[in-house]
Amino acid sequence: MAERRTELLTVQALRAIAALLVVAYHAVGHWGAHVRGEEADAIWGNGAAGVDVFFVISGLVMVISASRLHGRAMAGWVFLRHRLTRIVPMYWIVTTAKIAAVLAMPALVARTHLDTPYVIGSYLLLPVHDASGHISPVLPVGWTLTYEMMFYLLVTLALAIRVPLLRIAVPALLAFSALAVFAQPGWPPIADFANTIVLEFLAGVLIGMAIQRDRIVPEPLGWVLLLGGFAALLLMPVGSGVLRPLTWGVPAAAIVLGAVGLEHRLASRLPRWLLAAGDASYSTYLTHGFVVPLVGVLVLRAGLAPAPALAVLIAASVVLSAVVGQASYIVLERPLLHLFRRRRAAPAVVVAG
Repeated sequence: MAERRTELLTVQALRAIAALLVVAYHAVGHWGAHVRGEEADAIWGNGAAGVDVFFVISGLVMVISASRLHGRAMAGWVFLRHRLTRIVPMYWIVTTAKIAAVLAMPALVARTHLDTPYVIGSYLLLPVHDASGHISPVLPVGWTLTYEMMFYLLVTLALAIRVPLLRIAVPALLAFSALAVFAQPGWPPIADFANTIVLEFLAGVLIGMAIQRDRIVPEPLGWVLLLGGFAALLLMPVGSGVLRPLTWGVPAAAIVLGAVGLEHRLASRLPRWLLAAGDASYSTYLTHGFVVPLVGVLVLRAGLAPAPALAVLIAASVVLSAVVGQASYIVLERPLLHLFRRRRAAPAVVVAG
């Protein structure tokens, strides 16, 4: 219980909401593909913005976690080890489960190639291309972890050479984003990987720095940022991909900043199930790709009218994905974290004292 009292519980709740938004997005995608022949983005693509909330939170968490390691011997290695043990074991387990499912069900083989370089690159979180030419590992949601790992390496470098994180992250992520904006056909493969979404890490870093300096927004502004951010995130189309940091990144940052400002007001009122879902958000994010198709098959075979079928599919996918995620967290993720934990837990969302 002592560890829990140091957490930013509003941010923990946002983890749960972000993961379940992504689940809803993929449920819409499943319905669209099988009922209307359309992708989720043509129906309601805003659930994908849960990823943007995750990226802002990641920037916040990493700047605070890194600050706790400044001055320690081998700080860069300690940070990277924490991140690897936090992210990689569960990712490898679920990736292996996906490979086993593909091999067990021949119908999936046609949509997932399993050549050796692709599989190895997927396990190593490299920007590998799937059969359609998109950057997507064996476990499709792993594309976000590829960008997370790149950000972790920047934090590791800053700690290793003992310079402020922004001094490394700002030029690196700006250059990476510029590559995404100006890349032309025929440029090196790294240009395909470049994505302006990484600028959202910087938004989280700035929020984390504000927390460290006790510069929290006043409560009225916190409500405006939180509610206005959610309204924009759920309603505003992403538009051009390179504009994502503006159309979805800014609302995501507003949500996180507003939630932090309302910590004193909301923390004691957040339901335990939502905080538990936050604990399990990573497991939910990794495993929901197994749940949504199964729910989709059952719902679409029930013969419901299209609109009720979509509502039931989204609701059932969200609930069952949360349940499976919680079970995965309890059975796999949490024991793995305890196994790899040495002197203290892997970096959590905390208020620096």
